[in-house]
Amino acid sequence: MAVLTMVEAEAGERTAAMPPIVVEPAKSATLPELMTKLRNERLVYVGETHTAYGDHLLQLDVLRAMAAHGGELAVGVEWFQARFQPVLDDYLAGRISEADFLRDTEYYERWRFDYRLYRPIVRFARENGIPIIALNADQELTSEIRRVGIDGLSGELRSGLPDDYDFSDKTYEELLRGIFDLHQSENAQFQRFLEVQLTWDESMAQRVAAYLQQHPAGRILVLAGKGHVSTRAGIPARVTRRTGIRGTTIATFSPSSTLSNAADYLVLANDENLPPAGLMGVFLDEREDGVFVKGFGHDSPAQQAGVSEGDLIVSIDGQPIRHFADVKIQTMDKRPGDEIELTYSHQRVLLGPETRSARFKLAGESPH
Repeated sequence: MAVLTMVEAEAGERTAAMPPIVVEPAKSATLPELMTKLRNERLVYVGETHTAYGDHLLQLDVLRAMAAHGGELAVGVEWFQARFQPVLDDYLAGRISEADFLRDTEYYERWRFDYRLYRPIVRFARENGIPIIALNADQELTSEIRRVGIDGLSGELRSGLPDDYDFSDKTYEELLRGIFDLHQSENAQFQRFLEVQLTWDESMAQRVAAYLQQHPAGRILVLAGKGHVSTRAGIPARVTRRTGIRGTTIATFSPSSTLSNAADYLVLANDENLPPAGLMGVFLDEREDGVFVKGFGHDSPAQQAGVSEGDLIVSIDGQPIRHFADVKIQTMDKRPGDEIELTYSHQRVLLGPETRSARFKLAGESPH
């Protein structure tokens, strides 16, 4: 494990499990120096904490460096499920809009994280003709495994399983057992939890391996959660089993990365945040007839503008709202203080629905 740049240890008790780390700045590399060293590496992983903007900026920097070295390059990402590869291809080719891309991949129903975290990476790939491979297993498959286990799957779902599983890594199993014991209820079954995790890792590894085998001169950058990359037990070991290619792992430094095998290279990235999002201060839910207001946050600008619980959202700035994803797409680039026009249907007692409009400025912090 190499650490790029200097670390200051926080005050605290020393433990045998996590001894102090010493970094010699004179021997630390910069990211450009590392990427020059890795210019001939066919397989690079960059782990992420999904909500950490700094992690995604590091991923973008690595992608830019790999693209600058030329040659055949692809990006494999956890953020999209494999069934939506044709939609991803259409967006990268310029055949559909970003809004249609997010709707048709069901991004906000399946991945849900703020798309602004990932947008610079996707746009860079689109602008530079770099394919993006949707690595993740289908939600329908993993949900059913969680319910009935692999052995209980129907024939149709079984066809979506990875071609091979390796259950032999006991260190991997022990790590997952620790996570399971912290978060699962007593009646949950660890075997099914393990099978879900393995299905994710084996499915993503299978797609990475397929790219490497189908593109003998190609390189691939794999972007996935640290849990799938760190210690190599997740995706990396399973790609190696299929291809013999080890690859290089990179991650940002964090307290958990003090393990000697957390990654081949740890980067001390800047702690950066996305620009604050503009918020209506509403809690929304979806039903058959559309998106409705379920409640309000503290000092909600929408409530102050006259919107009531139960009101059905019709449009935002003239753009129709039919699903929750439409709300996210229409407000994604709004900032605190930006003004929107909200059209909604209000159900009047005895008189029936009435369409109303309200203009108001968006709030700058999450409602509590």
